Amino acid sequence: MSIDVPPMSSTPVSVAPPAKARTAPPPRGGLLYDWGPQAWIDMVMSKRMLVDRAGPLVPYTFLPILRMSGDPEQIDRDWAEIKRRREKIRLLDSPRERWRKRYGNFVRESEWALLELRKHFSQAQYEEIVIGTSVALAKENSTDFIEMMNGMTEQSASAKPGPDGIGEPSRTQKLMFEMFNPAGFLTGPAEITEYDPGQGKVTMFIPDCAWHTCGAQERLPNPEKLPEEGCLLICKGTFEELFQGEDSGLSIDFEPHLPDTSCTARMSWKAQA
Repeated sequence: MSIDVPPMSSTPVSVAPPAKARTAPPPRGGLLYDWGPQAWIDMVMSKRMLVDRAGPLVPYTFLPILRMSGDPEQIDRDWAEIKRRREKIRLLDSPRERWRKRYGNFVRESEWALLELRKHFSQAQYEEIVIGTSVALAKENSTDFIEMMNGMTEQSASAKPGPDGIGEPSRTQKLMFEMFNPAGFLTGPAEITEYDPGQGKVTMFIPDCAWHTCGAQERLPNPEKLPEEGCLLICKGTFEELFQGEDSGLSIDFEPHLPDTSCTARMSWKAQA
């Protein structure tokens, strides 16, 4: 089945300058960060969404394509090496650390597969394979998550904007976002910078996106660069394809600030009259 995916190469972000050498983000920590409600949410969601649902992308889709496209024995050796770099979850790991390791393992293996795929396909073919497969998999086994994200627009539509229409969320809303953000497992810590529910617009700034910061640098396929292939295709490409604002649903636009680790996410929907 062919999935019509607009080539990302037509957008400015996919022609970003070469990624710079990685620098570690400011360390985060503390009891609330490591063991608080958001840490537990991220831990559970990372197991459910990344390991159980998105995890099959590499071994059951990308890996067979690579075996048919190149030397299958070499691919299997390289895949075995990448799997040896997995960070093991320990009994005493905090919820936050379990989330970080799961996310890092997924990013590492996805990045390896995507870098290999680029060697065998044109840019348009490469993007259709990655984004098309990711979208199809999400629609098949993550419909509840997609419905939850679209349902957020209905909840936000009843919120009151600031006096001039655009403002910041209240302290209570900020606290709820920081401690009970169901999509936090994808981004890591984030903040809302524009809040206009009356017009159906919310802008979120992610200072150090988890895609770039969760994986141990020395374990990445290319430790000298950010893992940006999956950022542009599996994250940005897939979510923008899934959420296009159809039928008054949610529309999502990601603006990765490559080669920095930050990102801006813009969410919009048709506001109620």
